[in-house]
Amino acid sequence: MFGRRLGVGIGVLCVAAAFLLAASCGGGGAQSEMRFLNASPDLGTVNVLLDTATVASSIGYATATDYFAVKSGSRHLQVEPVGTTTNVIDQNVNISDSSQTTVIAANFAANIGTIVLTDSTTAPTSGDAQIRVVNASPSLSGGADIYIVPPGTDLSTVQPVAGGLAFESATGYTSETAGTYEIFFTVPGSKFAYLDSGPVSFSSGQNRTIVALNGAAGGYAILTLADLN
Repeated sequence: MFGRRLGVGIGVLCVAAAFLLAASCGGGGAQSEMRFLNASPDLGTVNVLLDTATVASSIGYATATDYFAVKSGSRHLQVEPVGTTTNVIDQNVNISDSSQTTVIAANFAANIGTIVLTDSTTAPTSGDAQIRVVNASPSLSGGADIYIVPPGTDLSTVQPVAGGLAFESATGYTSETAGTYEIFFTVPGSKFAYLDSGPVSFSSGQNRTIVALNGAAGGYAILTLADLN
């Protein structure tokens, strides 16, 4: 049964993980950056390896690393639950020169995959913020319409910024005047909200990624990642 669920404003969650990255990653051209988000509800705590070197340790659910340096080119990404040497993710990720990349481990462990996003390093117009939205909640596998509106807005009076955003997909960046907004995920073609982020503030010059997750105790949750400033 559908129901309105209020998202938990988790905020920008970053952990001080053990980063052992360096030139050992090898290959590639200009230095770029990557970060990793564990968005798999039942995967547990994981370690992340890049080109067989551990780059992040003990990353729990709904937790993102800081950006870490990585060579551009094809990088070998492996993710393993803590206490094992079994890779639940084992794939190559292509990193462009001088770029920032977010890799999200998504879906339940039995069907785990990745969402690979290129993050914007271009500052928005003065007075604006850029907002991108990601559907990483397995409970929203049927997709959702996305609204980014000032608090108190009647959704019946506005159109979504993205329609039918599929699970494991992201919108492009939307430029909004800096201020406070609510992000709604609604039943596609409807104004009925699965998820309301509650008020989220965005400052001038910021780029932000808003990620919808399954809540740790049920329902849904929102995670805000800082892409720029």
